[in-house]
This record gives sequence, C-alpha cells and structure tokens, in this order.
Amino acid sequence: MPLFDGFYGNSKAKEALVFYQRDGRFPHGILLEGEEGTGRRTFARLIAAAALCEGEKPPCGQCRHCKKIRKEIHPDVQTIGPEPGKKSFKKEQVEWLRADAWIKPNEAPRKVYILCETQYMTAWAQNALLKLLEEPPAGVLFILTCDNRFKLLETVRSRVVTLPLEGPGPELTAVALLKENPSLGEEKAAQTAVQAGGNLGRAKRLLADPAFLSLGEKAGSLCEKIDGADWFGVLQLLSSFEGDREGLIACLEQVRQTLTEDTKLSYTAEKSRRYRILPLQAAKVLGIIDKGMEYARQNMGMPLLTTWLAAGIGSAFEE
Repeated sequence: MPLFDGFYGNSKAKEALVFYQRDGRFPHGILLEGEEGTGRRTFARLIAAAALCEGEKPPCGQCRHCKKIRKEIHPDVQTIGPEPGKKSFKKEQVEWLRADAWIKPNEAPRKVYILCETQYMTAWAQNALLKLLEEPPAGVLFILTCDNRFKLLETVRSRVVTLPLEGPGPELTAVALLKENPSLGEEKAAQTAVQAGGNLGRAKRLLADPAFLSLGEKAGSLCEKIDGADWFGVLQLLSSFEGDREGLIACLEQVRQTLTEDTKLSYTAEKSRRYRILPLQAAKVLGIIDKGMEYARQNMGMPLLTTWLAAGIGSAFEE
C-alpha cells in the first residue's frame, strides 16, 4: 500500500485498516485516538482513501479517488472541526452534517466525514452525532479524531471502533526527519526526535517553529525539575508564564505528551526511560496537568493557577 509508506509506526492500526478493506466491511464509525502530532488527520485520510479506492491494493495512491483525497478536494470526503482559534464545534456544523449525511454521494460509492478534535464537542453536539451513529445512512463512514476517548460520551464511544495512534518512537522519527530533509544530519535528527518524545508531528514543529522550540525547552526543563523533586523550581518555571496563558497551555501539553511517552517505556524498555517517575506518580501528575489546562481555558487567574499547579504536582509524590 503506497500511501502507508510515509506513515511510520502504528502497525496495529494499519493492520486493522487492511482487514476492513480486505473484508469489504468498514465500521460505520471509527475513532482515532492519539495525542497531537501522531498523525490522526493523516491516518483519517488514509482510511478514507482505502474506503473509496478503485485500485487493486487499496489505498493505491494512484486512482482518481486517492489523488483527490490526498489533495483534499474530494467532494465525498468532508472534514469538519472547530474553527481556527476556537475550541468547540458550531451548532451550524452539526446541523449541516445531520442533513448532508442523507444526501447521495457525488462520484464515489460512499461518503466519508472526518470529524477532527471531537474532544471539544459539547454534550449537545455529541448527542446529535449519536443519532447518526445509532442509525447511520447507508454508505456513510464517520471518522472521529480525539486526544482522549474518555472525553467523549460513553454512548458515543460504544458505537465506534477505536484505533489508538501513537508516535513512531525516537528511532523512526529520526529516520522520517532525515528522509524529508537529508541536510538535517543524523545527529540533529536524533536529538530532535528524542526532544519530541518520538512524536513525529511535534519533531517537525520543533524544527519549523522557533517559538515552539523555546516552549519545548521549557517543557523539558519542567520535566527535569519534576523528576528531581525541585518543587521551588517547578513553581518558578510555571510562574514565568503568568503573562502568557496560551504559552502555559502549550507547555503543559508538551509536558503531558513527554511524560505519557516516557511512562509507556516503563512497561517495555525501562533502560531507555529518561525519567525516574513511577507510573502511579506520573498518572497523578497527568491528572493535575489535565485539570490545570481545563482551568486555564476557563480563565482562572494566572497567579492562582500556577501556584495550584505547582502544589498539585508536588502532592503527587507524597506518600
């Protein structure tokens, strides 16, 4: 499958897609779960291509449907999500989807709707979508993406097949970076891959965005201070964001991704871990970070928020 060549790792998700295509029975709803940078939208388009492909080995990448999906101009593949700068779906988007899903495809045997960042859907929007998932129109495939399935209603989760996605890991990330940009050099590629926690999307952004690189360095420093139980240092670093709410959220997201990936290694390759944080401690820290990002988006006062975060992270290590 040529289109898989540029999508690294995630063998289980790829195998599931091959099975669906070969069996000829795609689920009417698929949920792609993974942190930012794991290629959720890219894989969603691969699923759409496999579902509509006319080639012998779907997704072939060469037929008219595959080409249009790659260019994001296929009339029967619609991508819906929060508008730039927004964190929720508009009511009009959901109402349009509920009506459009019953209209026959333009040129393909089925229609595909890619719903991005569904963790930001309100309960009303999810319940409206639920009605489509319970009694889907014939020949319609819904592909949802989110960072955490448990942010969706249980009724929605029970009506879709979940495919977890994750970063390809430092080694494959470095390979991918070098393939795209050979002049980067092996040392720089490897360094960036490690800094990104094996997350290819994050690694690309670190190379392209100096501001994101600075946030990455602060996130790395925060992880080091947490690992070293430097609670005053944690408070100092968090306090440096008191005039930058969005910067704090972005930093916390990177810390969350880094600690999540590092914790996974505790179950497979202990020696390759960067930090000594125990899985239970990491789970508590991640819970505090998630709540902190929620408070930040609710416009909690920044001095209070940074103090609350530092105290909460420290308490995760108390026996």
